[in-house]
Amino acid sequence: MEITVAKYAGFCPGVRRAINMADEALRVAEGNVYTLGPIIHNPQVVEDLQKRGMNILPDDPDALQDYYLAGCSVVVRSHGIPPKLTEFLLERGANLVDATCPTVKKAQKAAMRLAGEGYKLFVIGNTDHPEVKAILGHVNGEAVVIKETSELKEWWESQTRKVRKVGLIAQTTVDLLMFRSLVDGLINEVPELIREVMELKIINTLCRNTLARQAEALQLALASDFVVVVGGSNSSNTEFLRKICESTGTAVVKVESADELDLSLLRGMERLAILGGASTPGRIVEEVRRRILA
Repeated sequence: MEITVAKYAGFCPGVRRAINMADEALRVAEGNVYTLGPIIHNPQVVEDLQKRGMNILPDDPDALQDYYLAGCSVVVRSHGIPPKLTEFLLERGANLVDATCPTVKKAQKAAMRLAGEGYKLFVIGNTDHPEVKAILGHVNGEAVVIKETSELKEWWESQTRKVRKVGLIAQTTVDLLMFRSLVDGLINEVPELIREVMELKIINTLCRNTLARQAEALQLALASDFVVVVGGSNSSNTEFLRKICESTGTAVVKVESADELDLSLLRGMERLAILGGASTPGRIVEEVRRRILA
């Protein structure tokens, strides 16, 4: 069997930066060290940090009321957090270690710029994703999150007043195909919007590393008989990789660890590709490769 491991398998730069900052916080902090929610969407990495003394705080201010945080170090996860939560933690005396991905910060700034300039803001992404929640927090919730063109059309038809300026950004890890589909949908499926809107401003907030992973996933899936995607079950970018591979018609399975892989699925396969999500450690990808070869 010929096995190809994706060039972009393993931590992306933003995740690597966050993990390094968490490691440093554990090394130098004198008090307790926390992360606000899981620092990344990978249970193995989170468990490893917990074993080394890092605890996880809830990311809800109401749930944080009972925690004594004065002098403690709180690592802000790579997805970022809303400003009001930052203010809450500082008021409680916490020492913040801001591990927000620089690309995510650019998306936050893009959202604030569009909202500040009077654009009705749309965010392509998942409402429940912590990155999107953080972006919404930076514009006081004054944005509409969409995943389907139908959602945009429903919102438009529900308006009682005309909207003249529309701004559009995306969750940084969104699938490029979804981004393009919704941008096209603005014109092709919601023609009323184009007739009435005088300004349409689109800021590309997609992560370049994520786009490279998606392009590589498509190429490898087309050239393989089977694809194994390795990553956390709650990782959006990993799920997008799986969907991209699935769209080619190539058989694909997603696993969190080598132990989860059912080797019987690989019988008769000649060309196999292994991909890893942006929050998947390279060592876990390697463990999957070794299990297949064993």
